Amino acid sequence: MAVLELLRFQQQAHDGLLARFLEAKRQMDQLGPSPKAASIDTIRKSTGAILFQAPTGSGKTLIATRVVASLSGHERILWFWFAPFAGVVDQTRQTLHAQAPTLSLLALETDRRLDALRSAPLFVTTWQSVATSNKEGRKARVSGDAGLAVDELIAGAREEGYRIGCVVDEAHHGFKKAAEAKRFFSEVLRPDYTLMMTATPKDNDAKTFARETGYEVGDEERWASVSRFEGVQAGLLKRGVKMARFIVRNPDDAVLVDFERTALRECAAMHRQMKNILAREGVALTPLMLVQVPNGGEHIDMARNYLTGKLGFSEQAVRVHTANEPDPDLLALANDPQVEVLIFKMAVALGFDAPRAWTLAALRGARDASFGVQVVGRIMRRHRSIHGRKNLPDELEYGYVFLANSEAQEGLLSAGDLINQMPTHVAELGSQTVVTFVADEPEVQIVRNGESLRLFADGRVEFPDPPSSGGASLFAPFSSGTQQGFLESAGWTPLAKGLLDNPFASPEPTTDSLLTSVLANDARTEYTYRRRPDGPAILLTERMPPQPDDYEEQVAAQIDFMTVMGDKDRVRAKVVQRTQEIFAVSDIVDEEKWASLSPEAIAAKAKQLVFQFDVDRFSFPRLLRDRFRKALENGGYDPPEDDEQLLQQLDLILVRNPKLIVEAVRKCRAAQLVVEEVALPEEVRSDLRLSPAKRNLYGVFPADLNPDERRFAELLDIDEDVLWWHRNPSQQSTSVGLYGWSHGRGFFPDFIVAVKDRRIGYGLALVEVKGPQIQHYDRAKASARHREYATAFMVGYNPGKKSFVMFREENGQLYENGGFEVARLRFDP
Repeated sequence: MAVLELLRFQQQAHDGLLARFLEAKRQMDQLGPSPKAASIDTIRKSTGAILFQAPTGSGKTLIATRVVASLSGHERILWFWFAPFAGVVDQTRQTLHAQAPTLSLLALETDRRLDALRSAPLFVTTWQSVATSNKEGRKARVSGDAGLAVDELIAGAREEGYRIGCVVDEAHHGFKKAAEAKRFFSEVLRPDYTLMMTATPKDNDAKTFARETGYEVGDEERWASVSRFEGVQAGLLKRGVKMARFIVRNPDDAVLVDFERTALRECAAMHRQMKNILAREGVALTPLMLVQVPNGGEHIDMARNYLTGKLGFSEQAVRVHTANEPDPDLLALANDPQVEVLIFKMAVALGFDAPRAWTLAALRGARDASFGVQVVGRIMRRHRSIHGRKNLPDELEYGYVFLANSEAQEGLLSAGDLINQMPTHVAELGSQTVVTFVADEPEVQIVRNGESLRLFADGRVEFPDPPSSGGASLFAPFSSGTQQGFLESAGWTPLAKGLLDNPFASPEPTTDSLLTSVLANDARTEYTYRRRPDGPAILLTERMPPQPDDYEEQVAAQIDFMTVMGDKDRVRAKVVQRTQEIFAVSDIVDEEKWASLSPEAIAAKAKQLVFQFDVDRFSFPRLLRDRFRKALENGGYDPPEDDEQLLQQLDLILVRNPKLIVEAVRKCRAAQLVVEEVALPEEVRSDLRLSPAKRNLYGVFPADLNPDERRFAELLDIDEDVLWWHRNPSQQSTSVGLYGWSHGRGFFPDFIVAVKDRRIGYGLALVEVKGPQIQHYDRAKASARHREYATAFMVGYNPGKKSFVMFREENGQLYENGGFEVARLRFDP
């Protein structure tokens, strides 16, 4: 790799960073050959730390490499360069070796010796290699045949006149959460020069870093920054990145569509389009398709098998790099033209270069902006073979991300905003570290914008003597008399003043208060309300008996597969591929596509449908399979010989018709339904005195009515068409329940109303009152029918109209059916 000449914006960033570090050097030099530890520490923490933000692909590593080399030309510095993870250590070493040949690259495993510290020594390592919580870290922190402990090496280097420099690549990753890394940084390394590099800056991370280490990088105004615009103008970055997600036209298919295979298929199509365009333009470059998978080996296997099977890539063209399947040379793999597809997990996305990449299929969510920045960063670069090329086809100017999870757009759009917000500047210091001399002794002060330089650097402040006159003040404590007078003048209550001497006091109950409590308990009584003489003693309820022994056979026999047989081959669904730019507001492009359904999702959904009821988990699936096979044969269809294929067709029919089993269970249980008598109590009792009601069966308004129910009960109580009304309790021995409306679940209407001139249901109407928040819950209750009392009425209060309305159910939806009148209860709804 040839030594690259810095582009104009890169040179400006380099010069600005170098100037800020040289200012820190000047201040430390002013302290003399034997500076106070506190003084040197103040400078290194206030002036010697810089956060450098830049989009991936804009030359961030190259700029930092030249800054390290340039600063090393001014004094002796022992550098530690921390890569985000071990997989990119060699990549970083190659860049440093090629772009800064004056640096002496050392190996932490073999070069921990003072005599190895030649001109501009630099270790490339990871935090894990020096953290004591792991085996490798413990090796590096102990002296032995391999050399000095890192701690001793750093201390020895300082004694030899070296200052310590530290570069943290991808500073947002790992270091901010690793306690051992922060401890090593703060207590052992204590660098004089610190360069924090990141593509995903966060102000909170910078504040946390400052709070936990003492090193101040300031807010965004103090960060050094390179904008995406500079990278695009210089031809290092593509003009933009387009994001494609998939929207299902039929909401019922949303849980069935195989979004992962759809994203892979469309990404592969775009990859091959890029390949053809490059060949047509005479660019000798094989593009790279990236596939990002979530954790779990099954996702890797699925992606690899689909790519090499259905999508037609060769085994050699598809490679995998994860923590479990690491490729020994990731950089070479990413540049190998024989490799067309690279499957990787999120961790590998941090920092590795893939300049051949134009397309990426993201098989996991990207809601977090930091995550989105890393995903986008993998395809933002332009390959060197097209640097400087003008008039390229528009397709080559963009990267393309295909999302398997539509909600992941949040992270990518946020990433676009975050990257766009990066300006180009190397800020001047937001504070100045000033070295002053008092009696020939250097002192260090930090003077922020708007502040004045103090005469004494130690910050001494003299306070006036407290006033000698009487009275309370901040300097003279209250005497007890003065304290009491002060409280009285402030308007404190006698109780507060009484508690002053004992703030934890709780007064003991007096004899009078105990007597009052006893009398209050004695005054309690139980109120009894008898059933009215003209009211019924018996009501009729539905009961659902226990399941019979052949319950599974009965349910299976109720399923009619012939009416839905066409769904067994509906293995695709219509989706809309929506594409938009993430860096700019642009036209949204919608294209209709066919998406395959996910066998795994279909099988999981079918399993839920089959086992949603209390059925035998062994016999019931077998009975369904046998009945489905028989239905195929009777319908003239050729049943699959393979049981797996037969089950897939069965699963598809069940999922596309989720009410098949529900209706079968309902019919089966409805046939078993029985009607029984329930005896109403002669009287009801209450600890509270209840409000009297004229037409209630027990002459009172029950205490358990909610506001809507109480309002409805009052309407019943004043209506002359009501002979009597009764509050129907839920799931009690005296309750009236309906079971035939569903698959055996009980429904207990709120009210039973005896209505004048009602000629069905023995003159009784069942009424369910629903609040506005649940009127559309259990919509089927609006058509539930009691075997003796006919259909239950559903009503709800409309706050806008300040009146009750009635509802009807139609095709699973709930509709208003006019205002409520008791007279309407005479007829079946």
